[in-house]
Amino acid sequence: MELDFSREWHIIGPRGGSDGGDPAGFAARELSEILGRMIGRGSAGGPKNGDGSEAERIIVLDSGTDRASRGFSWRAASDRVEIFGANGGALLRGVYDFLACLGARWVEPGEKGERLPRGEILRLSESSRSSEGEGLPSTLILGHGVLLEGWEDRLAWAARAGYSSVFVHTTPDALAMGAAPESLYESLRAAIGPLARKLGLELELGGHGLSSLLPRSLFEKEPGLFRMREGRRDPDRNLCPSSAEALAIIAEAFAARATAHPEVAVFHAWPDDLPGGGWCSCPACSALSPAAQSLKVARALAGALSSARTNAALAFLAYHDTEDTGSCLEGGERLPPNLELLWAPRLRCWGSSLSEGGDALNAASIAAFRRTARAWRAAGGGRVSVFEYWEDAVLFKGAVPPLVSVMEGDLAAYRGPSPEEGADAVGILCAGGRVALGPRPNLALLPGLASRISSRELLADWAGAAYGAAAEPMLEYWRELEAAWAIDLDLEEGETAIHVPDSRSRYAADPPADWGDPWTAGAPRLEAKRGRCEELFDHLRRAEARLSAARASIERSEESADSREAAAVRGEASEYAISGAVLELDCARLSAYHELAAGNARAAADIANLALSASGAVRKALRCLPDKRQRREIGLLITLYYDLRLRMIRRANARSGLRRLMDLWLTGARTGLAALGIMRAYVPKAIAPRRPRR
Repeated sequence: MELDFSREWHIIGPRGGSDGGDPAGFAARELSEILGRMIGRGSAGGPKNGDGSEAERIIVLDSGTDRASRGFSWRAASDRVEIFGANGGALLRGVYDFLACLGARWVEPGEKGERLPRGEILRLSESSRSSEGEGLPSTLILGHGVLLEGWEDRLAWAARAGYSSVFVHTTPDALAMGAAPESLYESLRAAIGPLARKLGLELELGGHGLSSLLPRSLFEKEPGLFRMREGRRDPDRNLCPSSAEALAIIAEAFAARATAHPEVAVFHAWPDDLPGGGWCSCPACSALSPAAQSLKVARALAGALSSARTNAALAFLAYHDTEDTGSCLEGGERLPPNLELLWAPRLRCWGSSLSEGGDALNAASIAAFRRTARAWRAAGGGRVSVFEYWEDAVLFKGAVPPLVSVMEGDLAAYRGPSPEEGADAVGILCAGGRVALGPRPNLALLPGLASRISSRELLADWAGAAYGAAAEPMLEYWRELEAAWAIDLDLEEGETAIHVPDSRSRYAADPPADWGDPWTAGAPRLEAKRGRCEELFDHLRRAEARLSAARASIERSEESADSREAAAVRGEASEYAISGAVLELDCARLSAYHELAAGNARAAADIANLALSASGAVRKALRCLPDKRQRREIGLLITLYYDLRLRMIRRANARSGLRRLMDLWLTGARTGLAALGIMRAYVPKAIAPRRPRR
């Protein structure tokens, strides 16, 4: 079906809609401006009031008042288009869906990601559509300051790409590698809130950023608050952090914070990671698991929130030692309806999906999720959401793998065999200290995958929009790269041991280890993994060949060298330099580990030295990053999770004790200086603490 825009069309905005300040009013303006760019005019008729009877061709927008719904529908004829949404946000989603059927695509945030068909005659792929039977709502999680700095582009892109909400994941830490600085959000929230509302996006906030209100941090920061007896302060007595009096103090502080943030619909107040125990070991608390202690606090916070903000919710994090939340609900105690479950499955394998059989890690993870979801709903709790790490550059050490097939299988598993055991929403974490240099498929395809559209269909459509004439070789490139990463990410339980030293000063002597580091694996397992490295390299060589073919396709096509499609191919070539180097570093580290596990310390030291050269290749590839803050942070990530342990292997085989000592001292000093170089890198300068004068 074709729509002829060579003659004038009028856009009839919804009754009562403002001039762009709310989603309904903004929907009319957005439709006019994007259509205008398509047909080569400033706008397509522009929004008008009235019934449009005087116009020959009209687009009618209308919205209802059902705030709980996300539903929309539209239908088109040659001279009339009608778009309806259950509310303003749903209407805007319907507008974007209509534009997508006209060929509009947004393959990445920012103007460079927009792909629009041009001409006064536009082809409509369908004559009507409805969101009925739609899949899981999707949440875009901004987990770093570099992402929050580009908040306008990212929020606008999220709405156009089909996301329902944006979660700003914050931390108060000066070394903010896995979340955005809390102070940065506070400096921007006066503008972020109105834009999110206009785009129909629900706003979520917190994570570690609200941990200062939780028992351990608040107890250490203001111990005087907890010295009470019979309602009066008593300097000789410390309250148990889980006591009723202490919880009342914590809840009061949280309610004040929630009241001060009316723009937020869902708050995340996450506890500290509590390996092996809770906040308190007094007789009353010693029998409580970390999950039980965390849930006790969450109930108090949710109760305070229900009084302070009746339209807001609190998310309880099920993560690491709090994953056994389901067992805490077996006593029959009810949950507040405004308390949501957020499931964050860090200890799983991303080399295969949760739907595939044969992986013990994933089988245990999805079984635990379903038990917890069922128990949560039976106890009367609110929404069940998933916090997935598919785009976490910290987890994948600076290079995010394409995980489209894995995501498709994961979403099928998270829907569950029944609604009681399934998720109500799914979020994708964007973390790590850099911005992608080209369009990436995981982020762009999640809303479509969550709506049950096949990954093959979505990836082909996205690649066609992103790369133009180079779409076919780029599709093959992504398949080869995904196959290489699947080999690298094939993990067993012994390769997920997370180790955090007691103090940062001990990192050089006792290196940290994150998920995916097989530092505890035995020689047979390491030999098996090392044996697949040649297969991995074969996939990388084929990916390189397809990338070269894509660049040649762009040069032969009519698209100019400075087109957005050509820039997307060049950007992915720079991305590949980083991801390929990280994969080669992983294989080199495997070889060093294998020799060490087999008792060949000398050979392990020699290979560790070669692996450090591979680490240098990663740093060389990072030079293409435009911001030195990004280069420094990813460089520190490589130091922490690769170099420190490789240096330890090499150092252990040094013949001179003095040399070992000097290497240990220099390694610790360099690591400390590297960390200082990125601390507070994304804190606004106006509120950054001044360094003391010497």
